[in-house]
Amino acid sequence: MEKNSYAIESTTTDIASQHFVVREDHNTQNDEIISSLKQVFGPVIFENEKKIETEQNYKEKSDVHSESMVAISDSTDSYATMPDDDPKNWPTTKKWWILFVVIVSGMLSPVASTILYPALIILQQELQTSETVINSLVSIFIYCMAIAPIVWAAYSDEFATRRKVYLASMMVFIISTIICAISKNIWLLLIMRAVQACGSSAVLSIGSAIISDIYVSTERGHAYGLFYLAYWLGPFIGPMCGGYLTEYFGWRWMFWFLAIYGGVIFIIILCFLPETSRTVSSPTNASTKTRFNPIAPLKLLRYPNVTLVVIYISIISSTIHLQYVSVPRNFSQRYNLSSSTIGLLFIAPAAGCAFGSLLGGKYSDFVLRKKTENADSSYPEMRIHSAWSGALLVPCSYLAYGWLLENNYNLIVLMILWFLGSLGTLIVFNALSSYLVDAYTSRSASATALNNCFRFMVAGTVAILEPLMEDTFGTGWMFTFIVSLGVVSGLLVVVVYFKGKEWREISDLMNTGSSDQIV
Repeated sequence: MEKNSYAIESTTTDIASQHFVVREDHNTQNDEIISSLKQVFGPVIFENEKKIETEQNYKEKSDVHSESMVAISDSTDSYATMPDDDPKNWPTTKKWWILFVVIVSGMLSPVASTILYPALIILQQELQTSETVINSLVSIFIYCMAIAPIVWAAYSDEFATRRKVYLASMMVFIISTIICAISKNIWLLLIMRAVQACGSSAVLSIGSAIISDIYVSTERGHAYGLFYLAYWLGPFIGPMCGGYLTEYFGWRWMFWFLAIYGGVIFIIILCFLPETSRTVSSPTNASTKTRFNPIAPLKLLRYPNVTLVVIYISIISSTIHLQYVSVPRNFSQRYNLSSSTIGLLFIAPAAGCAFGSLLGGKYSDFVLRKKTENADSSYPEMRIHSAWSGALLVPCSYLAYGWLLENNYNLIVLMILWFLGSLGTLIVFNALSSYLVDAYTSRSASATALNNCFRFMVAGTVAILEPLMEDTFGTGWMFTFIVSLGVVSGLLVVVVYFKGKEWREISDLMNTGSSDQIV
């Protein structure tokens, strides 16, 4: 047994040694072949290696140089965002503080727009002007608030800065508001009111852009919900403050109040708001300087998904403005309510807007997360799915409201319908506004400004035409007409839901810079 074992071991050793000899001979042959190749191709290989090494050294030096230039340019602004400091990775507490600043700033525009309503009659008497001219103080503010954000957003996206635009717009607002407070004729007040609107208008587009900068797509809906909650509460806070200030201190104190409000926001932004844009534009030579185009956001209209969504948002938002304008006339005549009681009726839409903004934002994020989990990849059109519930609730609520109001139906039922209509409007508005930002994150300020531009323009036009429409068609048919427009335009969003991804992919191939993947 031991002999057999020894024989096996000996045989194994012999085989292994033979394998080693064969392998050594094979390696020797390989070395000879490589040596021959080096003699033939050696100069070429050495030359290529040297070239590659030179290119690598040049690239490393270029990277170091570019990083040093960024550091030098960023040193001029203590709030500048470094390339490796993505705002989406900032601590949660820092994000909440930035969101708080954005929310408080975002209320400025709607409050400034509506604070004048209770004092219009007093202003007409004191400044001795006509009703048409005094109403222009309201309409000119709405139209300037629609147009001015286009310029602010173009600068913000083109030069990748939010903080500077915020500060500049606040300075414009504060100075024009102070002049409004000391003006003694209607024409100076009218001009400064337009400038005031231009200053306050930046808070919406820039605020939306900041939210896009610091939150990922699955968190934006909730953040936008809080942001637009404050925005839609502004039209109810403004008249309340304006009424008390005018009654106890005089109409000029409305503007002093706004000036103080704007001053506080300016100080907070100056001291505590960091730059949230991912890259800070700091051109080092003439060849890298960007040419500023003040109407650049309008270029987004060449994308069909943007155009169709903006049309729908404008029409469905105009429905709630149409209702606001019709309330004093209808409820004072049909139900004999006083002005103070009519003011209390606005609690219903205020509550609807609040719940719609908060719940709509959370629901929008929830739908996006669920859709992402069930799909291989995520894309912005998934968020549109969260708008369908609101898109169905709005026409049903307002159609019933219009016909029941014409028949002088129970007031409580009308308030419930008003609440539901406002709730549905904010669900749609939040979902589709977030979609525009998701689809074009690099131009979020421009997308928001374009959306608000058309929304305000349509709302202002509807507010002017409301008395004529109601006198011509009647209350029921007026609401039927505006609801029908909303339903038809809602079909446009259905098209975007199915074709939007394909359209954006085509745009990407044409180097338009749009984003297909949610970031």
